[in-house]
Amino acid sequence: MEFHLPTRVRFGRGRIPELGALLPDEIERVMIVSDAQVLGACGALEAIAGALRGREVGFFCDVEANPSFATVETAAAAARDAGSQLIVGLGGGSPMDAAKGVSVLATTEASLRCVLCAPELVRPPLPVICVPTTAGSGSEVTPYAVFTDSDDQSKQGYAHPGLYPIAALIDPELTFSMSPAMIIDTGLDVLTHAIEAYLCTEANVWSDLHALRAIDLVIEQLPTARRRDEDAMTAMSWAATLGGVAIAQAGTTLLHVMGYPLTVFQGISHGRANAVLLPAYLEFLSRSTRVPERMAEIEERLAPRGGARGLLRELGVPLDLTSYGVAAEDLDRFVAKCVGQTDLAITPAAIDAATIRAIYERAMP
Repeated sequence: MEFHLPTRVRFGRGRIPELGALLPDEIERVMIVSDAQVLGACGALEAIAGALRGREVGFFCDVEANPSFATVETAAAAARDAGSQLIVGLGGGSPMDAAKGVSVLATTEASLRCVLCAPELVRPPLPVICVPTTAGSGSEVTPYAVFTDSDDQSKQGYAHPGLYPIAALIDPELTFSMSPAMIIDTGLDVLTHAIEAYLCTEANVWSDLHALRAIDLVIEQLPTARRRDEDAMTAMSWAATLGGVAIAQAGTTLLHVMGYPLTVFQGISHGRANAVLLPAYLEFLSRSTRVPERMAEIEERLAPRGGARGLLRELGVPLDLTSYGVAAEDLDRFVAKCVGQTDLAITPAAIDAATIRAIYERAMP
């Protein structure tokens, strides 16, 4: 077994003022990468800027959901022009992923597309610190980032050890302004991350510890957290971090790959896109998995909530794809975007185009 987790994690309510202490002393110029929702919601931007007083701070706050190549390249150009030495990713998974992309492109004139296709980075990325304002993606502790290729209408993942943030400051108070719908959607992202990490063929003792605890926390706390209970939301922030650690060591599987087309083509949020497919995916694995004992463990944990379907119904999540505007004629396009993706190789079952289509069809009424 081998694991690598170089990110320093500082967790707890009211800890934003400690951000400055996490920066190396030699850092004088910082770029904050965020989005308009963070600007108007939780007051995080002002708190972060206050914590960085005494340093030159630039802002790029135009990151959209599912950040595009163009957005990352624009932000990186701003970071280069400002001479930024460190990038702070402030927000949900999209700003944190965008911050990682900026850290890579800020040290090169190459396009993001060229970087994604290159076998190795020419120069090391700028250091990144992540400050999540949602409890979902776990990007604050992973070497992964996902970007949207608008030309190809696809989501492109990138993994590199240099993308691990040097630090993550996780203050659950920054999540307290989330809407109930966002609490649910980001929480379901945690659940699917953790289940996939536990079931994938790269799972190990270290990832299992984090994945199972994250699963238990989501099952126990998400139904309460959606009512904006602060203790439950704090637990969900911890679950998100645990889920991030799990996928950083193990990875995600077919379920994530299948969720991407729902986000790109239907505009379904990432966590909900995974979740609406989760029951059909688990039902497929219950018949075909190479790890039946692990499937039994997942089913046992979900059983008190009535299985995956019962939990999603309790949370008010529609379980059929037609509720999200998906038609039968869309499925071929979805399947084509999934075939050949790397996560299929670590899915604990034989996967082909027919299998993928059958799972999508199972999620239709």
